[in-house]
Amino acid sequence: GRCGLAKLLDSAPAPVRSLVLALVVARVLEPGSKLATWRSLQPECATHSLSQVLGLGAFEAERLYAALDWLGEAQPRIERSLARQHLGDGVLVLYDLTSTWVTGRHCALAHYGYSRDGKRDDPQIVFGLLCAADGCPVAVEVFAGNTADPATLAAQIDKLRQRFGLSQVVWVGDRGMITSARIDQVLRPAGMSWITALRSGSGGNGTGL
Repeated sequence: GRCGLAKLLDSAPAPVRSLVLALVVARVLEPGSKLATWRSLQPECATHSLSQVLGLGAFEAERLYAALDWLGEAQPRIERSLARQHLGDGVLVLYDLTSTWVTGRHCALAHYGYSRDGKRDDPQIVFGLLCAADGCPVAVEVFAGNTADPATLAAQIDKLRQRFGLSQVVWVGDRGMITSARIDQVLRPAGMSWITALRSGSGGNGTGL
């Protein structure tokens, strides 16, 4: 529709194109596990009309995993396209992290760390979301569960410079993300500006503008 989502998915192989779109929309309508999403799209147990609207019919779970594989491979291209539309030199970039716990034992990134959802007995993963000033999500990256928030900032700066071709943006983040140390070690050397709220006595005025 008007958000341009279908165009971003045009290069998906025909057998999975509608399914990729269904997965994205289902994530908005009714977030759930991969298996729960697959079940919600099956005609005999559908929980909404999405499958019918997109003409999916019945399909095996393996096709859903194939669609997810394509999305993983296409992520860099999709993010570059979103960056071209929503970012540019000199703009505000909003960045923050959250975490989610994992119950499996086969995720290489799952580690014990600071739990934002109170699940301290379970390992977790951390993911960072980079948004345009209007709140439009542009890129997401997953980190090991024991990664401290400020430690991800350098990787995001590299992403903006190398993958998106941006040399100067204004980073907006909370004081747990944009610390005095990261300002001195990462943002200033990279020639970046910032807006944050530094802790009292940190020696900064809270902005790099």
